[in-house]
Amino acid sequence: QKALLEDFRELRCSVEKMGLLRPNYTFFLLIFLHLLVLDVASWLMVWHFGISFVPFVAGMMFFTIAQIQMGWFQHDLGHCSVFRKPKWNRLLQIVVISVLKGLPASWWNHLHNQHHAKPNCFRKDPDLNMHPLLFSLGKTLSVEVSMRMFGEAKI
Repeated sequence: QKALLEDFRELRCSVEKMGLLRPNYTFFLLIFLHLLVLDVASWLMVWHFGISFVPFVAGMMFFTIAQIQMGWFQHDLGHCSVFRKPKWNRLLQIVVISVLKGLPASWWNHLHNQHHAKPNCFRKDPDLNMHPLLFSLGKTLSVEVSMRMFGEAKI
C-alpha cells in the first residue's frame, strides 16, 4: 500500500505540473455565453416566427440543448471545477441552476452528495431510484436487483 500511495502522489505531482487541474476560464466563459445565446434564441424564435410547427420545433431544440448543457455546466460548478474559490463556483451554480433552469441548487447538491456517497447502489443512489431498470447494469447492481425481485433462494 505504501508503494501505491507513493505512485499516486507522483502521479498527482505530474498532473499538477502539467497544469491539467487548472481550469480554462475562456472555455467556461464561452460555454456560459453559448448557453445564454441558445436560451435567448429559443425564445426569440417562437416570439418572432410564432408557434407554427417549424419555428416551434427549432425553438424547442435550442431550448432543450441549452437546458441539457446548463445541467452539465452547473454540475461542473457544483464540483467546484470552474473557479479556484468554491464561493464563486457556488454563486454561479445558483445563477445557472436556479435562475436559468428554475431548480434550487440545494436540491441538486443534496441528491448529488447522496449519489457520491453510494454510487450505483440500488435504493441508496437517488439516480437509480428515479429509473431503477434503466440503470441496472453491472454485476453488483444486477445481482442486488435480481435478489430483490426473485429472492435469494432462486439465485
